[in-house]
Amino acid sequence: MKHEHRARIVAVIFVLLAAACCLAALVFAQPRSYVRAYGDATFHDLNPAMTEGAQVAALWGDPGTGPSAVLFKMKRGVTPLHTHSSDYHLAVIEGTMKHWVDGESETAAPALGPGSYWYIRGSQSHADSCLSDVCVAFIKWEGKRDARLSR
Repeated sequence: MKHEHRARIVAVIFVLLAAACCLAALVFAQPRSYVRAYGDATFHDLNPAMTEGAQVAALWGDPGTGPSAVLFKMKRGVTPLHTHSSDYHLAVIEGTMKHWVDGESETAAPALGPGSYWYIRGSQSHADSCLSDVCVAFIKWEGKRDARLSR
């Protein structure tokens, strides 16, 4: 019986050490920083039903499956009211934008130039507009990036 007990303890220790090694490999395999030149960003068309001509370029992560950071580019115009599953943070890089939630108006929303910021919770119905020929923004998604029309 002592031999079986000792063998079981050794097996448990082996499994725990293997799990710790796998976890350490995942942690240390992650880059310590992300550096991406704007000119190296690869933009892809977004859903034309939401914002015709809008494009997005992933900087890190996968916007379709989980947390990520992206560059968002749109032409002059207004998005319809919509929601996202995940919270996000946005900072305007280029152009002038507006952002408002359902029940507010575009007219009352402040014009937001480069350096301006907003945060919106997932499932909060909102709309955005670009007042310039082109607007570029940095967006950090807390989870998957998706969009659904509110109306």
